[in-house]
Amino acid sequence: MTTQDYYNRDAARELLDSLAAGPLVVQGPMGSLLIDEAGTADVPSAFWNIAEPQTLARMHALYQMAGADVLVTNTFQASAPCLKRDGILQDYRSVNRAGADCALTCSRITGMPAKLVLGSVGPCGIAWEEAQEGKKTESPEYERARKAYFDQATILFESGVAGVLLETFCSLHDLEPAVAGSVEAAHGMPVLASFAIDDACRLLGDAASIERACEFARDLGVRAVGVNCCSVQAATQAVPRMVGAVDLPVMVRPNAGAPAMDEGGCPHWEEDVEGVARASARWVSDGARLVGTCCGFTPVATCAISGALQG
Repeated sequence: MTTQDYYNRDAARELLDSLAAGPLVVQGPMGSLLIDEAGTADVPSAFWNIAEPQTLARMHALYQMAGADVLVTNTFQASAPCLKRDGILQDYRSVNRAGADCALTCSRITGMPAKLVLGSVGPCGIAWEEAQEGKKTESPEYERARKAYFDQATILFESGVAGVLLETFCSLHDLEPAVAGSVEAAHGMPVLASFAIDDACRLLGDAASIERACEFARDLGVRAVGVNCCSVQAATQAVPRMVGAVDLPVMVRPNAGAPAMDEGGCPHWEEDVEGVARASARWVSDGARLVGTCCGFTPVATCAISGALQG
C-alpha cells in the first residue's frame, strides 16, 4: 500500500460538494483558547497535541456543539521547522497525527457524527530567495520550505483530513512553496489557501491585492481561497472582491482585534459576537461558502454565526 491509500477521499468529495452548495460554518481558533488556559500562555500551541489531547478534543467538541460544520486541526505551527524553533522534541509526524486525531475523534465526546476536518498548515518560517535568474528550483531554502510543507501535508492527509488549509499567509512569495509542497502531497485531495490582509484588502507582507492573491493561488492549483486573521471590516470588503476575482469557493474568518494584556502579561480579547454574526449573513449573501472566526473569538461566536445563517 502507498500513503495515498490512507487518504480520506470520501471526505474530500463531501467537502467540495458541500462548499459548492454552501454555506458551511467552520470552527473558530484553538490557539487563543489555549492561551486562556491558566498559566499556559508560554506553551507552544502544537505541544498540546501531545501533552493534553483531551483538552483539544474538548475544545473541538465545543465548536461542534456550537454549530461548526467543519473542524480545523491544531497544527498551524506544527511543521518540522516550527517544532524545532519552539523546542518541541517530538517528531512532526506524531504531533500532526495527534492533532488530526483530536479533531477527528471529538465526536466521542459529543455523541454527534464526525464532521469534516481540515488540516491547518501555517507558514513554516523558512526564508528563501531565488538563486539564479529567477530559478527557484536552484534555491536550497526554497526546497527546504517546499519539503517541510510536503511532509506536513502528507501526514495530515494520511491521518484522515478532508483537505489541507494553508492559512495566514502574508505574501505570494511565502505561499508558493507551501502550495507546491501541499499539492504534491495531495494527489488530488483539496488544498485551500487563506491570506492575512489589512483593511485595504492587501496582503500584510507584500501588499498584493486580494484579487491578485486569489488569482495567484488559483493558478498554483488550490481549490478554495479566503482571508483570515483580519478585521471584520476587511473581511466584509474582501468577500465580494474575491468572489469577483476567481471561480472558487471563498472562505472568511476574521479575528477579534488586538488583545489586551492582563497584569500577568496574558492576552485577552473582547469578542463582538453580535457584530460578527451580522457580518456573517452579509458574507454569505455576497457569495462566501465557508465562514467562521480566527484569533480571539470563541465557540460563543461560532454559535451566533450558525444561528444567524440558519435564521
